[in-house]
Amino acid sequence: MLDSTTASKGTGIGRPGVHIAPVATLLASVGLLVLGNGLQGTLLVVRAGQEGFRSETIGLMMSAYFAGYALGSVVLPRVVSSAGHIRAFAGFASIASATALLHLLLLDAWAWSVLRAVTGFAYAGMILVTESWLNAHAVTSTRGRLLSIYGMITMGIWALGQGLLNVAPPEGVVLFLIVSILISLALVPITLLPSRPPTVPHQVGFDLSRLFAMSPLGTLGAFLSGLALSAFWGMGPNFAQEVGLDTAGISAFMAAVLFGALFLQWPLGWLSDRYPRRLVIAFSALAAALAGIGFVFIADAGLPALLSLGFVFGGFGIPLYTLVVAHANDRLKADEMLAAARGLLLLNGLGAAFGPFVAGLSMRLLGPTGLFVYAAILLTILALAAFLRRLHGPEEEAVSSPLPCTPQIAMTLDTRGHEPRAERA
Repeated sequence: MLDSTTASKGTGIGRPGVHIAPVATLLASVGLLVLGNGLQGTLLVVRAGQEGFRSETIGLMMSAYFAGYALGSVVLPRVVSSAGHIRAFAGFASIASATALLHLLLLDAWAWSVLRAVTGFAYAGMILVTESWLNAHAVTSTRGRLLSIYGMITMGIWALGQGLLNVAPPEGVVLFLIVSILISLALVPITLLPSRPPTVPHQVGFDLSRLFAMSPLGTLGAFLSGLALSAFWGMGPNFAQEVGLDTAGISAFMAAVLFGALFLQWPLGWLSDRYPRRLVIAFSALAAALAGIGFVFIADAGLPALLSLGFVFGGFGIPLYTLVVAHANDRLKADEMLAAARGLLLLNGLGAAFGPFVAGLSMRLLGPTGLFVYAAILLTILALAAFLRRLHGPEEEAVSSPLPCTPQIAMTLDTRGHEPRAERA
């Protein structure tokens, strides 16, 4: 977060800790990763639907990705510390690139579930490397700006990447090859950087019980947002496919949701810095829930209606994780924030591991709109919890806390002692 002195002076290229070229190269690698991963997630859901996979099976397959991602965020920091950033990134990228192609050889729902778990695990490692390296190139006065740019770039590229679904038919091999190529190309920028292991100051330990005691809404919100939003990431393309959209319509629908987040995350962050965060969280969750219920009534209304409602759902729903993390940080001491950030990430990942599968079951019972009925129920619970905490909880004072808009691994590794420590985004 920028203090007033730093903000008034500005941040020039020559200021200590600001290295424009290395950061730009890192963002280029992240952009290629997001482009490949965004295309792959949508492609697999569409292809699975074409192959006749049932909704709950697709949900299990997509849940496996988040389970692998959550596991990777726990066990891979030590691997990166031991192998080094460049070698670790190269290894994880090779695994992810090969796994993308294996989907063509193993056209089976259970095999795809395993491959999705492996992909999530590998992407956790790559995001860990890139974000910890990004943190290493920042100082306190620049970190908020760099991570904000990072969040904007990843969300924007993710949205634009949905258009790649139209390059070739999903039932062919071309799109899978493009995914593998993009992941492989992501190796090029980051492997050209000089190796300079990042370090962080000592941080105190922090457990989940203390985190819940300090911020019940933060912990509950991290878990519920993972349950609700991962359901959309996993099953959103299947919903669009089931309501009759073609490939172009599916990519446009997914892009509309992502663009909603891209355009609304900053206004919501601005509001949460100036008004009680609990109220902003309640408003955002309720707005996303109402948009989810809206899909029940307009699912057959045509693409323009779906795009409009998708924009609202993504705009208010996706930034919720950022808002609840900022709310939790308002209640923590400075030396507790890093460990708490990892705890919130793990809670979000745990919810994400179950979200698509449960949403798939809901779609099996209620039809395609079951996805948004499920998400709306969870978001309504979050809105009620935020409103009740506003009425009956302790007084709160908003504190500016710029964060990326999506839950990513945000760590710096102390490679000298081979012990991973969390770095607050």
